[in-house]
Amino acid sequence: MVSDQKIMNCKICTMPSMLFSRGKLGGSYEVAFFRCKSCGFIQTEEPYWLNTSYSNVINYSDVGMVSRNIMFAAITKAVILALFDEKKSFLDYGGGYGMLVRIMRDYGFDFYRYDKHCENLFAQNFDGNIEGAIHYELLTAFEVFEHLTDPLADISAMLKLSSNILFSTEIVPPELPKLDSWEYYGLEHGQHVSFFTVKALSIIAAKNHLNLYSDGRAIHLLTNRKVFPFLFYTVSRHKIASILSLIIRRESLLQQDYKRSLAIWENNEGKQSD
Repeated sequence: MVSDQKIMNCKICTMPSMLFSRGKLGGSYEVAFFRCKSCGFIQTEEPYWLNTSYSNVINYSDVGMVSRNIMFAAITKAVILALFDEKKSFLDYGGGYGMLVRIMRDYGFDFYRYDKHCENLFAQNFDGNIEGAIHYELLTAFEVFEHLTDPLADISAMLKLSSNILFSTEIVPPELPKLDSWEYYGLEHGQHVSFFTVKALSIIAAKNHLNLYSDGRAIHLLTNRKVFPFLFYTVSRHKIASILSLIIRRESLLQQDYKRSLAIWENNEGKQSD
């Protein structure tokens, strides 16, 4: 299905978004890309191809998943220690296989996972409550925003779980990249449908009465708190976060989690034998 649409309303600021290019996603779908003239947000046409793109939840070309989770965990630890209450509970939204949650619990933070698309492999028994019963101190959403088909509605749903969202998404370069010159478009898998500018993220913050802090590249924080921008910029840098992670230690939850998981297993075994 090839769309002949030339203009869309921006999903962030509602201003006109003009067609700027077409590309083949997943080797099969000819898709139109639109760029907002006002806030610079880039969106695809309505993504009818996603069922195919998500036939494999983790795309086949993603060979850096482990190293990125280690990086995100160090940054998350540094941000929490600098800006939030480390004794409270946290939720990793769109948490994939649960790798980040497992690392954060090993670091000593009470982290939980939510992902409606992906099986929980690494953090079993630690899926979070998304029914509003718990308001988390911080919600992390790494490599999620570029997948959002309705960003304002999806972010609104996240904010019901926490007033603070630490997330990653690569900022659109100042000079608009062609489809074949920016890997972040993700043409090979077709899962990326939303591409943000700092201005677009600022509009999202304003619409939700929040503050935006950003490193200007890929790591961002939406929060109802006022933070020194330089402090966020500093602790969200991977090299600094990694050093802080080595210096500042918390008691791991590993042994506690083992006992909890064992108790759940024994309880389930008892029910099966009855």
